[in-house]
Amino acid sequence: MTKTKKVGLFATANAPNPEMLARGAERFRRLTGMELLPWKETPVGPRHFAGDDSARAEGFNTLLDEPEMDGMVAMRGGYGSTRILEWLDFGKLRERECFVCGYSDITAILLAAWKHGCKRLIHGPMMQSSWGAETPPETRRLETESFLNALNGGRDLLPPWAGGKTLKPGVAEGPLVAMNLTLLDAMLGTPFCPDLTGAVLALEDIAEPAHDIDRKLNHLRQTGILKRLGGLLFGQFTDAKDAEFLPEIRREYAALVKGPVVEELSFGHCHPGLALPFGKPVRMLATPNQRLSLKLMF
Repeated sequence: MTKTKKVGLFATANAPNPEMLARGAERFRRLTGMELLPWKETPVGPRHFAGDDSARAEGFNTLLDEPEMDGMVAMRGGYGSTRILEWLDFGKLRERECFVCGYSDITAILLAAWKHGCKRLIHGPMMQSSWGAETPPETRRLETESFLNALNGGRDLLPPWAGGKTLKPGVAEGPLVAMNLTLLDAMLGTPFCPDLTGAVLALEDIAEPAHDIDRKLNHLRQTGILKRLGGLLFGQFTDAKDAEFLPEIRREYAALVKGPVVEELSFGHCHPGLALPFGKPVRMLATPNQRLSLKLMF
């Protein structure tokens, strides 16, 4: 257990399910030992958003004025975070040094926050989608342990259940950037996308057909990002149509990366799912005999 902290909940994408949110909050308190700040009910806004654009941005920024808050966890993902990046107070987030945790649509916020110099960022569980999901207790325990490890600076980031297979052996050192592929593709060319040269990039997605995954990876190739990476980690591409083509697609783009490439990590829209510290320097090792490691560099 980590030292008790007070955590605020934010909704920058779709509106949460109140029952799942309440269930997730109870489990979060019990499993982490952290306190949650009271949160406001989030009515469904236009197109299933958690309020309109200005309301979602205001909710995020208002949390930053809470003096007792040490961290922020997303209620859920979906769609909508990219629409409000211009209005989020990343300067105050950087000054407050509170952590932000989420995945899927929330990776847009993580990437933009890192571009603005924020350091306590976690690609990790969300209140509804993780702690509130109907998963076995052991799965929730493993996900919580991974979250606490990422939050507290644990060096080894791949527990025994993380899986993974070497596609291309090698060693890489660089900042860990853990992204939803669709969100990364959407942010390329915007002021919120940092230079990914030398990064160890981890990618995942959900409900994207194989040809769309191919298209987005090809975009990374054509922009020159793939050849500038230090290493590449393929997580889960959950519920992908024509999934039988994914191994061939991964092999094709792995060949374009100078450093090591790993596939089939338990990372993304899956349970249990890895939590990873976003933007932190890591050392990635992948050997031909399937020895894999991802370690935080101090």
